[in-house]
Amino acid sequence: MKKILFGAAIMVLGLAGCNNSTCDTTATCGNDSLSNAYGDYVGLVVRRDFDSRNQGDAQASQEFLKGLQLAFSSYENNNTVAGMQVASSMLGEIDQLSQQGVNIDRAKVLEAFKKAFTADSIAPFRVEEASMQFRQMINKAMEEAEAAKAAEASKAPDAVENGKAAEAFVADAKKQNPAIQTSATGLSYLVSEEGSAPKASETSTVVVNYTGRHLNGEVFDSTDDRGPATFNLQGVVPGFREGLMLLGKGGKATLYIPGELAYGPQGMPQAGIGPNEMLVFQVEVLDVDPQ
Repeated sequence: MKKILFGAAIMVLGLAGCNNSTCDTTATCGNDSLSNAYGDYVGLVVRRDFDSRNQGDAQASQEFLKGLQLAFSSYENNNTVAGMQVASSMLGEIDQLSQQGVNIDRAKVLEAFKKAFTADSIAPFRVEEASMQFRQMINKAMEEAEAAKAAEASKAPDAVENGKAAEAFVADAKKQNPAIQTSATGLSYLVSEEGSAPKASETSTVVVNYTGRHLNGEVFDSTDDRGPATFNLQGVVPGFREGLMLLGKGGKATLYIPGELAYGPQGMPQAGIGPNEMLVFQVEVLDVDPQ
């Protein structure tokens, strides 16, 4: 989950000391040649970049110039410029949220902003209260957006096919070895050695040898070439964590981790793991730090 930068709030603090400027922007300052050269240079650079993104759209160019002219015409008042800068930062954050599936109504944002900004006074606790409320709401909204994306991705043909392949694979494995068990979460496993107490907990740090394979037997990750791995179980996928919690020091098991307990419908393309793909791990716990 990406974090919101709250750039607008930081900018407000930075601009709190702005005062009205007495500078007349219509006055001629410096030499005209330098002014023309600066405008010409920046205009060309921005135009080149603008055209690459807007494909020479004349209307888009006029809209851009409208914003530029508004900023230049308002520059004699630092507070107006500060307001424009805060608005730009807020709109950037709103756009960032939209890209993550969280929709924000700009008109309602502006209305609420104006109400808060023009209040007669601010109670000492009000800012902290508003911050906590917003963070709680945005976290919930982003979790819901992520869940919606995952639900949609799980309907993709590859994700559906991989899910069916996982079910068939485990069913066949159980026929060959009835000792394989499946937990309430959907993790299937075969423990060959439980190891000594204490078993790992969800906050334990463990030292492990492991080999991870696709259902076709191809290895995608292994400690064989680089030596044992040490990690905290809070930092691994849910199925791997659950499987290692079945073991103590010296424990060995085979874990059949379904996609929903591994990398989900998004998969992990950089590691060659497909959407909702089941992963098979042979694991050996060498040591357990229960803390």
